[in-house]
Amino acid sequence: MKRLLVALCVPVLAAVPAEAREGFGFLKKAVDVVRTIPPSLNVGARRVKIDVASERGSEEDDSRTLARYLSDAILAGGGTLAESGKPEITLSVDLDRLDSHETWETKTEYEYQKTGTQQVYNEKKQKYETKDIYGNVPVTKNIKVVEASLTGTYDIRAKNGEVDSGSIDQQFKQKYDDGTGAPAPSRVEDDLLKQAARVAAARIVPVQDRVSILIPRASFEPLIPFAESGAWDRYLAGVEAVAPKKSPKEEAYRQYALAIAKEALAYQQEDRRDALEMLRAAAQHYQNAVSGNPSETLFRQGYTSLLSVNTIGSPVARANESVAKYAAWTGSGAIARTPAQTSSSTAPPSPAKAGMRNQTVIDLAKAGLSDENIILAIDAASQTDFDVSPNALIALSKDGVSKTVIAHMQKRAKR
Repeated sequence: MKRLLVALCVPVLAAVPAEAREGFGFLKKAVDVVRTIPPSLNVGARRVKIDVASERGSEEDDSRTLARYLSDAILAGGGTLAESGKPEITLSVDLDRLDSHETWETKTEYEYQKTGTQQVYNEKKQKYETKDIYGNVPVTKNIKVVEASLTGTYDIRAKNGEVDSGSIDQQFKQKYDDGTGAPAPSRVEDDLLKQAARVAAARIVPVQDRVSILIPRASFEPLIPFAESGAWDRYLAGVEAVAPKKSPKEEAYRQYALAIAKEALAYQQEDRRDALEMLRAAAQHYQNAVSGNPSETLFRQGYTSLLSVNTIGSPVARANESVAKYAAWTGSGAIARTPAQTSSSTAPPSPAKAGMRNQTVIDLAKAGLSDENIILAIDAASQTDFDVSPNALIALSKDGVSKTVIAHMQKRAKR
């Protein structure tokens, strides 16, 4: 099936002009990806008992609603509920307070408006004419302010005692000109209950959210409909059908396209280890893109536009964060050392400082990259620190690095 998909994509891609410059284009294109976030605690979620209580009698209905949302979130994340017998995990939530209110406030702005007319003599026509007068006029506007607040705590206990505890506090405050588009307070309160349930459930089960990502254009323009429809397997097949670019700066966009496809597919995997391997490969492709074209800031930084609904975060940071969380989720321990490895709170190392080492090449080979792609990454690196001693060459060969790549490393080391 994969060969057929590639064969179908090749004629379409061939229609793209060969001289088209790779990039994101003047009008950036973004698509949404459903991202799976592993649970914060690796304790499992079998036979979970949910207990939601409130000291306020007026909050009883809200407590029942919160309990329902917690049940839905745990079941959606693959957990089970303890209908009877002894539970393995007890999730207790204390809903302290939930309220909302609306207020109105006024503000004065100045608008450039017509303020009157005046008679002006037209020398050419030899007569007076009426002309409009414009100026800044103070305008008072009514603003509806919708506020809501939820406070409470959760406590997670397993058979061996307390596992975790924390806050489910949520806040909401938005202003609406003339009240246009303002949600009803009851809807806001319901949204806060859902968010609170998500916070508590995310400790023991995976949850999902939507993230926006930028996609490259030029050679990959015909593949955009696949990305928009979530057919990332077809998008990946199409990208793989594009021949590697001779220019490292151009090849960087192909590496980036490979990265977003593999990252999106990783979140769809049922097997955690398969997902982790795909995420590691995606992180490496992102790093290849950064190394090949360091001047393209969108490879490593976020993007915000007035035309985009969501703020688009750093793809490198997002992939590294997912790798770290999936590694903990699968019990893999330490993550394989790659240039892309970093915690979610640490910026990725600069290619100029980190460079490429023997382990970098080994990681590229294990990620399944072709010899040509690895050589392109070596050539694109602004700095290398290869160990080409006899023992190091033997180790490279045993770790799956081809003779062609090893020979290229020796040439680069001499240079």
